[in-house]
Amino acid sequence: MKKGRLNKHNIDIMFLMVLFLIFTFSAVSVLLMAVNSYKSVVYANETNANARTATSFIREEVRQHDSEGLVGVDSMDGVDCIKMYAASGYSLYIYEYQGYLMELEAKDGAGATPDFGNKILEINSMKISEEDGLINVVIQDKSGSDQTVSIGVKSAEVESDEE
Repeated sequence: MKKGRLNKHNIDIMFLMVLFLIFTFSAVSVLLMAVNSYKSVVYANETNANARTATSFIREEVRQHDSEGLVGVDSMDGVDCIKMYAASGYSLYIYEYQGYLMELEAKDGAGATPDFGNKILEINSMKISEEDGLINVVIQDKSGSDQTVSIGVKSAEVESDEE
């Protein structure tokens, strides 16, 4: 009788251990799924925030410098940029260079090149165009999605002559 009872006791322990292992495996699986889900949500929010930050930065810089004839699209060493004239013969350039949104303030005629600028944000690309008093900027963030901003340049408006 002792022998049968001992076998039953070992089976009970084995059953409990297998049940515990199944529970542990399930808990770890759920935890890993939650971590992966959290990572994807954080990544999506970060890339969306970066694209919105880049467009907001460009929009505000253009608005700050928007005076008659002081804002326009230009090229610096073959890189398209938004050029805004600042005080005392200096210009502010905003452009994309080597995967970064860049900003450079340089003296006019100083021969500044795009690599002199300050890195603002990591982006894939930026396309700049100007038509009918609008500066259109399309920024592609690291996830590959495009963010577009059209900025109405008030300094490009034609004022009527008063008589």
